[in-house]
Order: sequence, then structure tokens, then C-alpha cells
Amino acid sequence: MASYGAALKGKNRAAFVGIADPKKPDLVKKQGQLYDNLQKIPFKSATYSVDAVDGGESTFAQGAQATVTVNFDHQISGVDKEPVEERYRWTVVRGATGLLVTDVGAPSQRRGYPAPWDSVPSLTVVTRTHVVVMADDTSSGFAKSHADALESDAEYDFAHWTGGSGTAPGFAVFLTSNRTLYQDIYDQGRDESVGVTVPMPAAPAPTPAAGTGSGTVNSASYPSSRIAVDTTHYKNVDPADADIVFKHEMTHAMIDPFEDVSGRSQQDHLWVVEGFAEWESQRMYSPTELLYDGASLHSYASKHGAPKALPTDAEVYSSNSDTSGSSYFYSHMAMRYMADKYGPEKVDQFVLYVYKHATGTMCVDDAMKNVLGTSTDQFTSGYAAWFRSSI
Repeated sequence: MASYGAALKGKNRAAFVGIADPKKPDLVKKQGQLYDNLQKIPFKSATYSVDAVDGGESTFAQGAQATVTVNFDHQISGVDKEPVEERYRWTVVRGATGLLVTDVGAPSQRRGYPAPWDSVPSLTVVTRTHVVVMADDTSSGFAKSHADALESDAEYDFAHWTGGSGTAPGFAVFLTSNRTLYQDIYDQGRDESVGVTVPMPAAPAPTPAAGTGSGTVNSASYPSSRIAVDTTHYKNVDPADADIVFKHEMTHAMIDPFEDVSGRSQQDHLWVVEGFAEWESQRMYSPTELLYDGASLHSYASKHGAPKALPTDAEVYSSNSDTSGSSYFYSHMAMRYMADKYGPEKVDQFVLYVYKHATGTMCVDDAMKNVLGTSTDQFTSGYAAWFRSSI
């Protein structure tokens, strides 16, 4: 592992590719593509280590085979607060000339696999101060022409955040109009989406004994995220429509490091997560300027009616697009009401409280009380009244 990582750092392509069994030409080719892609990424650090070995470890005689879980711990400059982890599953055999990798695939716990550098033959990479934009050949031109716009979107989100330090410093964004690739990237599992933010687990802290072992991991938070966007719908539309999607996903990635993920959430709060991202990405527009499903806000609201309750987690991420769409809408409007009544800074404080106490029994109720000085029932009642009069 040390020599493999050293080959990447030392720009020794032959040594990096040389781990692959020469009798596996497709694997050799993919290792070469991986090396070429990784060289384009502005890593602050990038190391490989063995997490676990299954089989072959006792004697590993010639011909013996083992399945090895490999950690790729890496930190992208300007994007990651600290190193994050991607995992691979290698099949390793001992040949006449030493150890050779005969297969690379997904481990049982993927942890960010496959990343764009694993999935694209020739990755386009464009960097700006706060964004590292990656793209396949379907969206290479889009990445180059929109990199400055993505940088502006990032600066917009950072400029509006008043919740203090601790946000992600920047964003890694992957662009493709290949729907199959989009759905598979980072193993994100959001088949119905056009944009997604995937939290990345922290790399394990080093163990006292060098060599193997995963060390200890801070499981209470994700220090960074990766964004993927299906560009199919955004290549020939008003750039403002694309900016809304990027601002939305960057909002998620910006504040993901604050979220307590040490346990299962005890109170529905996805309306806060998605409502804040919707509001943040569209707060510059007045209600009369906003469209939902191509309809004016008033028309959309007339069709769906005033809210009777805050959206549940199941409604926000429903597989039914109508249910999910209206839940995003109501979540957005709830945040717009909060900003109107309590001010934008209170919205940031409210969201920050919910994120930091996400595993609490009553994280939303407590945020209502401690930040806004109200109850969830009172807020919901006021929101419904505001909705009927303002929208």
C-alpha cells in the first residue's frame, strides 16, 4: 500500500498500474485511467491502506488468493476540512513475481465508491477557488463554460450564511448527462433526483501499529460531501435554473459537517434540511417571481391548498413525485415564512440547532423553543395563516 500511494504522489504511472495482473488487460487499462484521473485532482493528501484481509493471510503461498478491503483516504484542497474515505475491494493473488491485483470492485460498505475518478475514462477537471468541477465527456463543455457560474453560486451561499464557522470550505461537483452513471456515482441511491449531495465519512485516525486496521472514526458527523448533478435538463435552459440546483446542493454540502449523525434521528426534520436548501437557493426571488412545476406560486398553492402540518420525512423523500414535490414546496414556504417573521439570521440559527441536535428526541420542537421562542404547533398555525394571506 505504501508503494502504491507513493507511486501516485511521485507521479510514477508504471508503478501505479503495475499492481494489476498483466493477464487482465481491462483491469490494467482501468488502473491507467484511474491514475490519469487522480493526477488531475488537487489533493492535499492521498494515501492507501489495508482495512481488512480475508483469506491468504497466513502463508500466502504462490497461487493463494485474498480479498482485501482497501481504504483510499484523501483530502481535496479547498473542499475537504479533513481527509475522507473511499473503499475498494481488491482480489489479490501471489504470482511468480509477487502480489498482483486481479479484480477491483465495491466493498460491502462502499463509502463513496465509485467516485468519478473510478467511473470515467478521461475525467475533465476544472478548479476555481471554492469548487472542483469534474465531468465526463457528456458534460465536459458544460463544466468548462459553467465553472465561473458555479464559483459564483458557492460564493453566494457562503455570503448568506450567518451561522458561524465550521462549514465546508468548498465543493466537489460531478456533472454528467449519462443517467445510469449519475445514479451509480458515489452509490447515492437517489434514482428520482437530478441533483444529490452525498456525505463522505471521515478517514480513520491512524492506528498505533502501522500497516493494517481501520483505526478510529468520528461517527458523529460527516466532515465533507460530494455533489452530483444530472445536466440533461440544464444545458439549454436559462442559466438561473441551473444556478438554483447548484445553490441548493451546495447549501446541503456547506452545512453537512454540522449534522449529528451519531444515531438515528428521533423527530422528522427533513423539511428543515430540504426547505432550507430550497429557500437559500431562491431567497433572492419574490413570491411573484417563483415558479413550481411551471406554475406561479399562487396557482400551485391554489391547487394544493394551505398546509395543515409540516411535511414528514416520508413525504419529503416519497417515491411519489407529486407527494415529494409538494412537500419540498411546503418545506420551502415554511422557511420563507420563518425568514419573514423572525429574520434570515434566525433561520440560520434554527437550522444549525436542528443539525447539531438531529438525533435528539425533539430536535425540531427544541429549536422552535430555544431559537424562535415558540412551539411547533404555534409555528405551524402561524405558517398556515401566512401562507393563505401571502401566497
